[in-house]
Amino acid sequence: MMNLVRAFTLALAVAGAGCGSEAPSGKRQVDSNGGGYTVMFEPTPNPIPMNDVFDLRFTVAPKSGPSQGLSVQVDARMPAHGHGMNRVPKVTAQADGSYKAEGMLFHMPGHWELYFDIAQAGKTERAQFDVDLK
Repeated sequence: MMNLVRAFTLALAVAGAGCGSEAPSGKRQVDSNGGGYTVMFEPTPNPIPMNDVFDLRFTVAPKSGPSQGLSVQVDARMPAHGHGMNRVPKVTAQADGSYKAEGMLFHMPGHWELYFDIAQAGKTERAQFDVDLK
């Protein structure tokens, strides 16, 4: 019986691996649409505020190959409203290999899609995380 419980728990973990998930530390993780990268991010402040500026600290981990030569852009949209943010965040690489997106602003409540566009060697993949802002 214990093996059945372990197998079911593992199956649930694997089934949710491609979706956005929240790790115990408050960091969130999402895989890119092509499966080539994993993005781990955390907003500051946490949780994401409504109509107040926040930053994202994040890492991009290639599933195979080197991480050199990555270019990353961050954006967000409200698909139901057909618009995005009113600001363009500034993304900078940090000395420890992580990135920081400064100046993010979700100016209204509702469903937002947070995008990490990762370009390397002429190929771009998008990691997308859904945020429901109350």
